Amino acid sequence: LVSMSVMLYFSATKTIVIAEEVSDRTESERLSGRAREDVLQFEAGSGGKGLRIPLPPELRADDIVIENRYIEHCIYIILKGKYREFYRSNVLTGEDPRIEGGYLSQEDGMTRLQLMLGGPYEHQYMFENGVLQLSFHEPWQLYDKIVVIDAAHGGSDEGATGNGILEKEIVLAIAEKVREKLEDSEIRVYCTRTDDTALTEEERAEFVHELRADMLISIRAAADESSDGVYGIRTVYNGTYFIPYFGNVELADLLERHVVSIAGSRANGLMETNPEDRLLWNVQVPAAAIEVGYVTNKEE
Repeated sequence: LVSMSVMLYFSATKTIVIAEEVSDRTESERLSGRAREDVLQFEAGSGGKGLRIPLPPELRADDIVIENRYIEHCIYIILKGKYREFYRSNVLTGEDPRIEGGYLSQEDGMTRLQLMLGGPYEHQYMFENGVLQLSFHEPWQLYDKIVVIDAAHGGSDEGATGNGILEKEIVLAIAEKVREKLEDSEIRVYCTRTDDTALTEEERAEFVHELRADMLISIRAAADESSDGVYGIRTVYNGTYFIPYFGNVELADLLERHVVSIAGSRANGLMETNPEDRLLWNVQVPAAAIEVGYVTNKEE
């Protein structure tokens, strides 16, 4: 994990031109099926861009949790208490084209405000005079180096299985450790998933492009049902998409050499992917998938 983190830091310092991709999801599509009474009310306000959310007077700062779910294009503001009636009579004010709408729900003594955004945006917030002020920013305007870590599979797609291990679980744990290792570095890391979420390969690729990421690393595992002695590490890349100076094959080679060296495992070599690997086939940034071992091998 340390080796992978160091390798990512080194690789992300390369200068790469990233293609832009724009999301075409609309507010009406996002809010379809919601009860009309649950739709948050917005109105234009003065005081610059951003959003002002009125808060019930009895709320304290530690009664509020803000969750940014980047790949879902939404931010949750979770309030301790039942405040449906409060937000039926108190509107959110401000003007920001990044906000497409929102709704509220109430359950188990908690109120959740969900803001629908037009993409994966960073946010900043401030509490002042009973108001939560939110501002939104494009990630590439804040960070020089952006890396996306993809934990393969998820949801009903378990991936490879063996020795009681599910690929979707082990790669998610590794992805989280890599993210933690890089938290204090100059690299901003985004994960395609942080829980047992089902995502299509196309959704993962779209996320990479929306962030204008510098690099994608997909973490996977392998299995060999014919033999429990097969082991080693392999990287996969798209050889048909050429990027000058530092591209897919260079990333795959660097990734495999560093991880094999630290893990003391065997290098099984680089392998070109094909169109069936829709994630690596569709992304337009340096990208590689690393198979970290065989779940069918008890030693690994």
